[in-house]
Amino acid sequence: MGPKQNSFDSDSLDREYPTGINKDGLPGVSGWRVQWRVVDALVYRELRTRVSNVKGGFLGVLIQPLGLILIWMIFLASVNLNRGGSLNVFLFLASGTILFTIFSQIVVRSINAMDANEALLFYRPVKPIDTVIARSICETGLYTCCFLVICFFTWIYLDNIYMSDIGLFFITILLMAVYGFSMGLIFMVLCHIAPAFQQAAFWIPRVLWFSSGVPFRYWLLPPWTRFFFVWNPLMHAIELNRKSMSDDYFTPDASLSYALICAIIGVTLALWIYYNNEKSLLTL
Repeated sequence: MGPKQNSFDSDSLDREYPTGINKDGLPGVSGWRVQWRVVDALVYRELRTRVSNVKGGFLGVLIQPLGLILIWMIFLASVNLNRGGSLNVFLFLASGTILFTIFSQIVVRSINAMDANEALLFYRPVKPIDTVIARSICETGLYTCCFLVICFFTWIYLDNIYMSDIGLFFITILLMAVYGFSMGLIFMVLCHIAPAFQQAAFWIPRVLWFSSGVPFRYWLLPPWTRFFFVWNPLMHAIELNRKSMSDDYFTPDASLSYALICAIIGVTLALWIYYNNEKSLLTL
């Protein structure tokens, strides 16, 4: 008997497909393996497109945040601001700039992820969430490599290769990727359900940039402003990342437990919103 067009449960799948053909029509492949293969192919496609669209390839991707770091480094050096410890000014700025760029690039590129991969969504195994996952992996990988290159050459220049907590260093990068994925997935759904939201979606990361303490020490500002920074989990991840590179980096409010709780809540909310709107996304 040939496969039916309607949906059925797992028992009916076993009866209708004795050779192990899954609901996406792929023989002998589990649902998780199908999604892994789809995401793997999308990541490869995204990397080729992402790097080829920038002049200079990977070096072009590296130069983008590097220019912003140099501008802020000149400013901080000119006013002789203390950075809360012995952390090098270049690493201080690289931490804030690269980590926030990971977050913002995932969010911005997730908004039009479905449009950029519209032709692929006609294939049943490809789901809208796969495009966001692929772009999150791509941006995180690219900018993590940029960060490591910057750290390496800074350490060589200082003749001091040192990392206080390498585990915390990579956990904070992962947290920024999770924040970006969560907000990017929510924004992708909202922008397709209510297209007018798209204009506001591009501005929200820009507002969060200031409250994340990217180029400055937020705790030097007047005490009444601390609330605008402490609630922001991005600030906690960035400050913890800086602390991971220096034993004596002072950060009064950064909390790993708060950052982790926000990440879990963000992912749960994003997946819930996506799950309840996936069918409408595929019919738009």
